[in-house]
Parts: sequence; C-alpha cells; structure tokens
Amino acid sequence: MSRPPLPRRPIIWRNALFLTVFPVIAVAATVAYGMTVGIGWAEVGAAVVLWWLTGLGITAGYHRLFSHCGYRAPAPLRLVYAALGAAACQNSAIAWSSDHRYHHSETDTDGDPYDATRGFWYSHMGWIFFEGAQGNDYTNVPDLRRDPILAWQHEHYLAVAVATNLILAGLATLIGGHLLGMLVVAVLLRIVVVQHLTFLINSAAHVWGTQPWSKGTSSRDNWFLSLFTLGEGYHNYHHSFQADYRNGPRWYNCDPTKWLIWCLSRVGLASDLHRAPVDIVLTTRFEESCRSLATRMEAWGAHSAEEWSAMLENKREELLSRRDQFLEGLRGGKTALRDQLLATQAKAELRLVELKALRAAHRDGQRRAASAATRELRRATERELAHLRRAIRHAQRSIRATLRGWERLARDYSAGLPPAPAPA
Repeated sequence: MSRPPLPRRPIIWRNALFLTVFPVIAVAATVAYGMTVGIGWAEVGAAVVLWWLTGLGITAGYHRLFSHCGYRAPAPLRLVYAALGAAACQNSAIAWSSDHRYHHSETDTDGDPYDATRGFWYSHMGWIFFEGAQGNDYTNVPDLRRDPILAWQHEHYLAVAVATNLILAGLATLIGGHLLGMLVVAVLLRIVVVQHLTFLINSAAHVWGTQPWSKGTSSRDNWFLSLFTLGEGYHNYHHSFQADYRNGPRWYNCDPTKWLIWCLSRVGLASDLHRAPVDIVLTTRFEESCRSLATRMEAWGAHSAEEWSAMLENKREELLSRRDQFLEGLRGGKTALRDQLLATQAKAELRLVELKALRAAHRDGQRRAASAATRELRRATERELAHLRRAIRHAQRSIRATLRGWERLARDYSAGLPPAPAPA
C-alpha cells in the first residue's frame, strides 16, 4: 500500500536558498579560482584538515556526545565541538540533536524528520526545505538546553559559524598562505562537501548496505560510506545500539570518530564511554540471522517455524547429553547439512547463555571487590575477577567462531531458497 502524501508545510526559504544557491557559488568560485590562480596542495591540504575537524565536530560532538550521550566530555571539549560543529553549517547542536532524536524515536514514519521511505532526495536534503513535523519543538533535548555552552551556541549560532570559519581560514593562511584560496576551497567548498557527506547517512545509509543487526528499520551498514563519513556508515548497528560511542563495533571497522573518542579518554578528555554489552550485541546479531533464515525457509516451504523449533529443541537436548558425539552417524547430503546447522545453532545459544552468566559473575565480583572489608579479601576477589576476565575473553572468541560457522552453514543450507517476501 502506498503511503499518503505528507501534509503541506511552510517552506523555510533561508534553508532552501542556502542549500541551492550556496553550492553553486562555492563550485563557481572554486572553478574560477582554479582557472585564474590555480589550486595548490596548500588549499587542498587545508580543505582536508578542516573537513576532518568540522566533520568530527558533527560526528563526535553533535552526534555521539550531544544526541546520544555515548560518553561524557568536559566543558572545554564541549565548547570546541560546539564551535567546530557550527562551522560545518548544519544548524545549532540543540536543533541538530533534536531532529536526530526524533529520527531515532520515529524512524521511517511521518514523525521522522528525514524519513527515508519518502525517497532518497527527501531524506538526503529535501526535508530541510520545509518546516518539520515538530516545528521548533526542542522538548526532547532538555539536557542540552540546560547546558550553558549549547544554549549560548544555539542563541548565537550564525555568529559562531561565521567566526569559527574565519578563524580556521586565518590559521590555514598563516601556515600555507593564499588567503583567497583558503576562503574559497577550505571554507566554501568544504562546507558543501561536509554537508552532503553528512546527508548521505540520512539517505544512502537507509538504501544501500546490509542489515545484520535488525530489519526493523530501513537503516543499513555500509562500510564504504564509513570511509568518507568518519565512521558513520555502520548505521544498522547504530540504530540497534544508539548509545554506543562506536558505530563500527569491531576493531577493524573504519570508524575514525570512535578512535578519536577512545584517544580522548586516554588523556582524560572523555569518560564514561558507553559500549553495548558484548553478549547483547552477539545475541542481537544471532537472533536477527535466525529470523532471516526462518523467513526464507517459510517462503521456500522447507520447514514451518514450529517444525524448526521442535527440531532445534531436540538438537539442544542431544547437544547437552552428547556434547562430543552429536555429529556421529549423520546422513549425507542436505540432511547432514541441516543437522550441522541445528547443532551449531543450539551450540551458539548455549554459549551465549554462558557468556551472559560469566558477565553477570564478573559484575558481582566487582561489587564484592569494591565492598571488601579486608585487603586479603579484596586481593582474593581480584584474582577471581582476573580468571573471569580470561574466561569472558575465551567465551567471546569461541562464540564469534561459532557464529561465523553458523552463518556459513546457514548460507549453504539456504542456497537456492527464494528471497524473503516483501512486507505487505
């Protein structure tokens, strides 16, 4: 069923003009400067550095700190974020974060400011042309409105944006010269580029990519986008674990914003870094993969959900009673592959339960260590905690290997099955 059109809303002409006329001016000025003076490495280098600085003002500041409270930062760092974020010319931190919180609470509905189901260009930039469904209702960011730094930035946003860009251009000129080139390339053109890279997370990251964590929203993980958006491309993970200071949870995921926040925490400029518990993360991914497989099997007519659950329960009992012999006597062909898939799924479930129990025991040990009455008791508890940490690391490695094996078996077993039917 097609969705009804959006109600008519007033056009915000300053936004419409800024997003259409300003890029034309920036590109034309860059071309003219390049043809008359020439663009050198100084201008390009300054543009890249300012792209990273102002981009991190958005990703590490506006997004992960202000919008999601993924970590805590002292006042001087919040002030730097407020200035650099303003220099990206994407509105004040309070307005930006309010829109973003509505995006997460109302994803893919009419209450979502950049509703991706309304089309690529609407979610990319079209939504900015019109007054939002909530107008200037900032009741969802009371914590940010109480912050004197952000309240000041919101009140004087335009002045802060202009002043910060001029200061950055001045510093770049002191280092590399070419004031006009710095203003044209490192300020005007860079603002347009950073804006549209940010907009791609609202649009492209809801169209192209994978959904390993949840299919409940249109969000996608897209590693390629992360290369240009300072790590924001792992959007399906972000929608599943919004408060996590990381968008790319694995160490090898390209997420410069995550690395910056971690480095700041090492020197005391960031604290209380929130990470989604690993057992919850792994369980979420495993359950989503199970749902996807079950949907495909239902569509194929191989097994109903009830039949699969019954076979899985039998396999759990077999695995518990005969942990070392459950693969003996497997028949060949598809039946053997099915039995391996069931056995590996049951094993993964058991190991997830074990990991959760180990983490609970570790939290309990930390509480006992903190309240230990004697030094000897505290040392004994800390030794116990060290053993538990090793067990948790071993369990994490084991379950990741099991999940990789399960995903390979699931791909092999479901090869040739039709894709999951589109929702009605």
